[in-house]
Amino acid sequence: MSIKRQTLWSLAPLVVTAAVAFFSAPLFVRYLGTEMYAMFLYVTGVSAMFGFADLGLGTVVGRNISMALGKNDLAAVRRYWGTGNLIVLPVLILVTLGFIGLMVWLGPLWFDKLAPTHVGLFRACLVVNGLGLFFAYYGTFWLAVSQAYLDFKFIGLIRAVVSPLQIIPSVLLAGHTHNPFWVLAWGTLVVMVQLGILIWHARRHYSLGLCLGSARLSCAREMAGYTAKMIVGLVMGAMFAPMVPSLLGRLATTVAFVPYGLSNNIAARLQSLSVAVMGPVLHNTARVMEGSRVATAKIYNDSFAFMFDWYLLAVLWLGLWHPILLRAYLIHTMGYPLGQDTAVAVGPLLIPLVLACAFSAMSNISTAQLTSINRLGTTIIFSIAAGLLSVAGVLLGWRMAGMLGAVYGYLFSRIALVAQDLYTIRLIRAGGWLAAGTWRQMAGQGLVAALFAPAAFLVKSTSYWLLLPAALHGALVAAWLLRQPLRKLLK
Repeated sequence: MSIKRQTLWSLAPLVVTAAVAFFSAPLFVRYLGTEMYAMFLYVTGVSAMFGFADLGLGTVVGRNISMALGKNDLAAVRRYWGTGNLIVLPVLILVTLGFIGLMVWLGPLWFDKLAPTHVGLFRACLVVNGLGLFFAYYGTFWLAVSQAYLDFKFIGLIRAVVSPLQIIPSVLLAGHTHNPFWVLAWGTLVVMVQLGILIWHARRHYSLGLCLGSARLSCAREMAGYTAKMIVGLVMGAMFAPMVPSLLGRLATTVAFVPYGLSNNIAARLQSLSVAVMGPVLHNTARVMEGSRVATAKIYNDSFAFMFDWYLLAVLWLGLWHPILLRAYLIHTMGYPLGQDTAVAVGPLLIPLVLACAFSAMSNISTAQLTSINRLGTTIIFSIAAGLLSVAGVLLGWRMAGMLGAVYGYLFSRIALVAQDLYTIRLIRAGGWLAAGTWRQMAGQGLVAALFAPAAFLVKSTSYWLLLPAALHGALVAAWLLRQPLRKLLK
């Protein structure tokens, strides 16, 4: 299976999740209300601070299993897997208990916009979300072994089913209870079921259980150095990832924070699609890393070209048509006049956030490749630079122009991630941003957008007739990008 096909299988559940979440986000606002939705955002956002919960062992063990499979050493596969399980299980239990205890104690102090009557509910939400963290991270650990076996079709199928199963009933629970606790409790139950399916699949298809009897101290020592660098990277990422929402949550009023939350949700969903390419890039690179540099560069170039075309379409399409798209989307889901007022507030924030998340998404390719070839120290440096720039940009932007200035400050901080891409391109002698095809694609899509621009600017922005040229614009470019598979389908 080609890396593009593996990426498509990984992408399928993310597209499903993004589409469902796109329509569900305003429904959560509508059903939970402003204060309960802000609580829900804070609880789920603060969980990102514990992104290092599994110590990165899923990636570390998966990478070593991929290298062992490249050598057809099945005994080594069992040793690495058993060692990983012996370490990760107690670590996850301790981190989960620590998260619950710390958040129950300090959470109400940090999120000081709560009414006193809601403090108990807030703590209950933190507890149930903390339990969900354990099952989610251990499930991710089991996903790593399927990725190492390049079983991306199975991963795509299970996640495409589980994501709607988690989100759609959550919306119904929000509408029925108006309580974020039950939404979070349902999410915890769903990730428990997913973990059970992953364990069953690994036993049946790879003959891998916990394999604790195969654990070896030598494997732990072998993975220790790589794991240490992975932990540092994850801690840095976990520290900086929620920092921008947390800063804006404290600086802005609840009313001003909700438009940012909605626009950031849309942009983050687009960025999350790029995670689909990281598994194929990391594990395919691990299998060929002892081979020629040409194979490594080809993995980067193929992945970059595939992702760049679609993110460029997303940026240009949303940049041109977002006023009418937001109006139609939010009025339909939130009702009038709340949807109309929210669309006006979200619009100016959406495009810089989408562009920033597009740069972040493209950098995931270089992150995966550098991780696979053991250049984790480099990714940590670039991650710290991006995090520091994001904090500085948001604070400076807030002082200059409020929320709008803050999101443009965040966009500026993505220059550090572009620098990481350029470093990787030079290291493995790839194309990426420097390839002529990248700039030809940018010029071609820019020309198509320019041809549609008169309709967007001459017709009244509130007219639903604009949905017709918007649909035509997106369909034409998408058809061009899909021309080869469509040609095969029509033969």
